[in-house]
Amino acid sequence: MKRFCLKNVLWITLALCLIGCSTAQKITYSTERLAAKSSTALIPAMVDVRILEDRRRDFDENKVLFQDANQLSLNGVSMCVNSEFRYLEKDTVAHQITKVMVDHFNQARLFGLSSYNRSEHSDHYLTGTLNSFYFQQKYSPTPVMGVLMFGLLGALSVSQGETPGKIVIDISDIKLYRNDGTLVKDFGHFRKEAFGEFSFTGDCKSAYRNANKMLRDYNTLLIEKIRSEMEGVELN
Repeated sequence: MKRFCLKNVLWITLALCLIGCSTAQKITYSTERLAAKSSTALIPAMVDVRILEDRRRDFDENKVLFQDANQLSLNGVSMCVNSEFRYLEKDTVAHQITKVMVDHFNQARLFGLSSYNRSEHSDHYLTGTLNSFYFQQKYSPTPVMGVLMFGLLGALSVSQGETPGKIVIDISDIKLYRNDGTLVKDFGHFRKEAFGEFSFTGDCKSAYRNANKMLRDYNTLLIEKIRSEMEGVELN
């Protein structure tokens, strides 16, 4: 009996570590498949993307992100969120979002060149205010039950599923300036919300992965918005 219990404990520990032992999360996604064709017309400007001003703490909906837990009870339901304390400490959320935005801009050939935070080679700069980068998703204990019933392979097989959730990404004050401070274009406020079923792989790391995927979609739409609204706008 003791051997059986010890075996189950080892299965659970190993499975949960495979599912998500690491704590540090990063805001990133692959942009290789997002590369635009070389024939894509670009906006002829060398644009420095300034680090987004982070105003998320000003909004009540974001308060749960700044607690020391990424699994908590919201309205009596156990939920996973992309809480702040799990992200890499050396780069703030606003820094990481800005960096991936620059990479996406370049792959999409939005501008002649996009750079990150005060490049000396730019002739324009882009600013914005981050109001929300919030993901929540219902937690499911299914993988742990899979361990108890079927061992490690069972845990891995049942950990692939979906649970309901939502994502809110909100950036305002998106503005393009010449380096002398002259406003070229005010793109305004860009907010996207999505509700639905999101992949859940066994622990709350899923919230971070899903947030990254949705940020990719958000930036794709933002690029379309900027490209469309820049038609006919004089840069100089």
